[in-house]
Amino acid sequence: MAALTIYVAGSFKHKHGVRLLGRELRSMGCRLLDWTEKAVPPPGLTPAERRIWMDTDMDGGQVYSFCRDACIKADMVIYYGASGQDAGVEVGLAAGAGVPVLGIRGPLEGPGLMLHGAVSYWTDSIEEALEAMASLLRHKEEGWENLAAEPCEGLRRMGQALRNGRA
Repeated sequence: MAALTIYVAGSFKHKHGVRLLGRELRSMGCRLLDWTEKAVPPPGLTPAERRIWMDTDMDGGQVYSFCRDACIKADMVIYYGASGQDAGVEVGLAAGAGVPVLGIRGPLEGPGLMLHGAVSYWTDSIEEALEAMASLLRHKEEGWENLAAEPCEGLRRMGQALRNGRA
């Protein structure tokens, strides 16, 4: 059975955390569409110049194109909160394309109506998100037969979306 392809939508300020999450997901057998490898400003820029580079995608729009395509082609998107408007747009792209979204709520985050609604299943920590992923992957390996027994409705809906053509 093919591995799940995952995109992590998160702020550049969470780059290190996104990389660590990606490492854990890879160790679980997932394939990552990793923006952190693409969003690398040229060396020698000041923090303000790096922000301008990131905000304007000075690399000819390649970072934007990669992230946009990843959001609509992934089997699943994970929102790494609290992140800004770009991650919210990525979640919207994914939800609009029918890609299930697992949300990791930031420690002080209160998602607004649209972000809250676009996320299929919310967790309050990375550990809880990884447990949810492990459950989804177990169901995927079992051919989804035990999915109805999953006690969490949002997680069950995510699995059903994956079963119905996303993976």
